[in-house]
Amino acid sequence: MPNFRRLSAEEVAAMRARRRGSVDLSEYSDFIRALDIGEGGEVVLGENEQKRTVKRRLTRAARQLSKDVRYRRSEGNTIRFEVRSPTSN
Repeated sequence: MPNFRRLSAEEVAAMRARRRGSVDLSEYSDFIRALDIGEGGEVVLGENEQKRTVKRRLTRAARQLSKDVRYRRSEGNTIRFEVRSPTSN
């Protein structure tokens, strides 16, 4: 039989904080903030970085700034993207 336990509000808040991660997105946000809708950007990955991770962080930073990013085909350790308004598809 499993054991059930009620969690306090503090424990729930700590779970949420861990789930969101403690990654500092300020560098990503600063870069996205400097770009206007319709402009693009390019990111060259560092040695231990993965495209998927950097794209996710760029997307999160853009959403926090009420922007969207559309990724363009790129090769190697480069990510290219276009900044868009959140309503454009």
